[in-house]
Amino acid sequence: MATDEEYDMTNITALTWHDITTQARNIADRNHDRYFENVYGVPQGGAPVAVMVANLLHIPLADQPEPGKTLIVDDLVDSGRTLTGYRQAGYIVDACYRKPSSPLDVAPHALELDGWLTFPWERDNGEPTDAVIRLLQYIGEDPSREGLLDTPKRVVKALRELTEGYDLDATTVLGTTFEEPQDEMIVVSGIEFASMCEHHMLPFTGTATVAYLPGDRIVGLSKIARLVEMYARRLQVQERMTRQIAEAIQDVLGARGVGVVVHGTHSCMANRGIKKRATMTTSALLGEIRDEHDTRHEFLELALNPTL
Repeated sequence: MATDEEYDMTNITALTWHDITTQARNIADRNHDRYFENVYGVPQGGAPVAVMVANLLHIPLADQPEPGKTLIVDDLVDSGRTLTGYRQAGYIVDACYRKPSSPLDVAPHALELDGWLTFPWERDNGEPTDAVIRLLQYIGEDPSREGLLDTPKRVVKALRELTEGYDLDATTVLGTTFEEPQDEMIVVSGIEFASMCEHHMLPFTGTATVAYLPGDRIVGLSKIARLVEMYARRLQVQERMTRQIAEAIQDVLGARGVGVVVHGTHSCMANRGIKKRATMTTSALLGEIRDEHDTRHEFLELALNPTL
């Protein structure tokens, strides 16, 4: 049997059954001299591993784990919360793989792998569609029925589109500027956006008003809208998004002052929890627009009453 040192899988993201069985054997070897009555696999990825480990140790699988009697195994340690909970309850825990960001004291002998991992029991290598399938099953749906057959791929594609802002940076978006003497405030109002709240991954939508006092250069109108779009297309909280837009304009354009006001309606409040619709307003003021009373008043008048 190959050892962990000989079995170099550092750059592999699409794991094979051979990869899994090798690591399951390592788990069995590490724990063969301990007494267990059974093995329990953390649902759902740990279940195939538990079958392999139980066969290697010649003990049965557990329907429900019991402290002191059950070995808890998983396929992957990510945040570490699941296995930490079992360990604190008195179980011996182990796993095949761990992410570099995982806590070192949870399954320390698990093989470290970076990036997105796909396991052989997942339907599509290279796409996290299996997670969508599990969610459909969780809510009581049948992922195999006709209307849902392509839903996992559509969800993954939509999520990628809704978070494409991670692939952009402000320097690139605001990269084309023009030298134009301009002492007065430039204001772009009513920029529509759609984002996703990072707490529930539900959409929030609204409009942004962005103003700046130019330094030596100005930027095209569409670039301001693209900047709003860039920060909106990420998992967000409205307060942070507002501040990010303002700071980017100040840093990249060297603006003497920046003002941003965002109005947003959040479906995580309107469609769940308290189920009330309301508009949230956030602002970020920098430089002269924050410090000069008359300039601040002018901006807020224009931002809060865009028809003036």
